[in-house]
Amino acid sequence: MSIETNTPDLLELELGIPRFILWFVMLPVLPITLIGLANLIGGEFLTALVLLVGLNGAFIAGYIALSERTRLRLDAGTGLASITRTSRLGTRRRDYPLEALDSAELDRSHTAREDRSTSKVVLVFRDTRPATRVTLSRWSVSGDGPALVANDINAWLRRHFGDEATAPGRHLSD
Repeated sequence: MSIETNTPDLLELELGIPRFILWFVMLPVLPITLIGLANLIGGEFLTALVLLVGLNGAFIAGYIALSERTRLRLDAGTGLASITRTSRLGTRRRDYPLEALDSAELDRSHTAREDRSTSKVVLVFRDTRPATRVTLSRWSVSGDGPALVANDINAWLRRHFGDEATAPGRHLSD
């Protein structure tokens, strides 16, 4: 999670799993491929098929799922809140009216141990009833990263909208 630009007219941030973690996900692919090829050469077709297609397929599917990066752009000049999701399968972009963006909140989930929770950032748009809630990432993380991102978004909204942020119907919650 990193903030690219934070000016009074533009907030750009990117959320994604660090690249070095993605490399660790792909690390087992090479040895599994070599073992699978050795089994194929040795005549163990079914074992080679399980290794080459099954296990490598699972690692590659995990890599594709985890490689998704989300870019949020709050642009006062265009009046748009743009969410661009980029993965190995392509790019998707959704634009929302910036004036409809009410706040950024945390969606918390608790694990079996109550002292550990994970969270992800959710944008709340007030132009629909019930409010439209857009999750910025598909995964939840522990730590204070999501809270810091939500606080940065809410602080930018307060600066941008000024006194409107305290007007009825406009609730900015951290």
